[in-house]
Amino acid sequence: MLRRRWAGGLLWTLFVVLSAGAAVFTLRNFSTAFPLVSIELKMDRADTLRSARTIAQRNAWPPEGFDHAAEFGGSQEVQNFVELEGGGKQELGRILKEKIFALYTWRVRHFKQGDAHETLIRFTPDGTPYGFSVKLPEEERGDTRPEGEAQQIAETAAQRDWGIDFGRYRLVESSKDLKPGGRTDHTFVYERQDESLREGHYRLRLVVGGDKLTELTHFVQIPEAFTRRYEEMRASNDAIGAFSQIVTFGLYILGFCGVGLFFMIRHRWVLWRQPLLWGFFIAFLLGLQQLNSWPLLWMGYDTALPASGFTIRQLLRAGATFGLFSMLLTVSFMAAETLSRRAFPHHIQFWKAWSRPVSASKIIFGETLAGYLLYSGKARLVDAVRHSFESRYVCHVCSLTRCGCSSRAGGLLGRVFVPRGASRIGGTDRRQIRKTANVHWRGDDPAGARLRVGARRLRESAGICARG
Repeated sequence: MLRRRWAGGLLWTLFVVLSAGAAVFTLRNFSTAFPLVSIELKMDRADTLRSARTIAQRNAWPPEGFDHAAEFGGSQEVQNFVELEGGGKQELGRILKEKIFALYTWRVRHFKQGDAHETLIRFTPDGTPYGFSVKLPEEERGDTRPEGEAQQIAETAAQRDWGIDFGRYRLVESSKDLKPGGRTDHTFVYERQDESLREGHYRLRLVVGGDKLTELTHFVQIPEAFTRRYEEMRASNDAIGAFSQIVTFGLYILGFCGVGLFFMIRHRWVLWRQPLLWGFFIAFLLGLQQLNSWPLLWMGYDTALPASGFTIRQLLRAGATFGLFSMLLTVSFMAAETLSRRAFPHHIQFWKAWSRPVSASKIIFGETLAGYLLYSGKARLVDAVRHSFESRYVCHVCSLTRCGCSSRAGGLLGRVFVPRGASRIGGTDRRQIRKTANVHWRGDDPAGARLRVGARRLRESAGICARG
């Protein structure tokens, strides 16, 4: 018995040490694995909208009486290229630290229902204006300027209003487009000479619509060969992900849940009230999550369509999310707990694990603590390591990530019971208790009688066994 207690204590110590080690590793490498956390964000959404409105009014950009939407995000394509073939995580960190290129930006959209004019304004995380784009209808009239004069208009406005130092840039492309309304739009692309990303290049695009600068965009020119290779890798990863989802749905939902519930219903073993309530509640939260991104959804609104129609579609999408996950979660919860009761009748019921008589037990405390230690250690350590090595082994890591995500999804639908399913750390003491109990259970001695009476009362009051 002392040996088992010593082994149990050693196991607990090992879990705590591993979880603490994962936390330390994460603190040291989190900014490398997730560069976003190293960005100094000095502008919030309200400041962004206010600054964008000021710039638009100063330049008289359309449309008038506009609505607005804002979002903060980055270019995943550029980040993938830098991490894989543009210098790796170190180069990405240098880019963000020295502000060579704004990988993450605030984007503000000015739009109006029924008006084809749109304006998109970009800001760096510290609030510096970083570019813009004014969308003009093709039928809108405007001047037609020679290429040289249009280039002069573009460079003058970019240098005066946006602080562009053309001493660092060289013109590499130019083109013009004659619009149906008679307006000629000129496009000039400049390449930065003092910085590069191996085969990639920092570039600047200027567009003159008629006689005004209508676009200033910083971007990274990514080689087409990399784009094709990455698309091929993503295609295989997407296929693996789709296959794993089909297998998860077919094997788990239809197979285990469907067949298992069929037999359990025949024997009237189905526990359905709590799974129904919790399934609907969690699905309701997922539907609210869909609506929580409401301000961001307007970044993709098509102004040619009525705003009311766009609103109805988003509400229907949230309702569909609620309906789908209500069914999946309810069926999954019912099957998981019902089959667990049938297979392991001596285990504590999940729905009663936090009731007053049961929650104060050492078993629940041990399993809950072990579950959090295991899951938090995995989430901190494995995810950080995966992102750290993704730049070198992206093909294999992405494939494994797809499988891992599907497995976690199946685990979520199948259990969502992290503390119970994570480990059985308290099993040493329980095994000793059951071993001692079995000695007296069938006997006629006073200990056996007290044991049987106590077990019956415990079942009746706390609902520990299968039928509560």
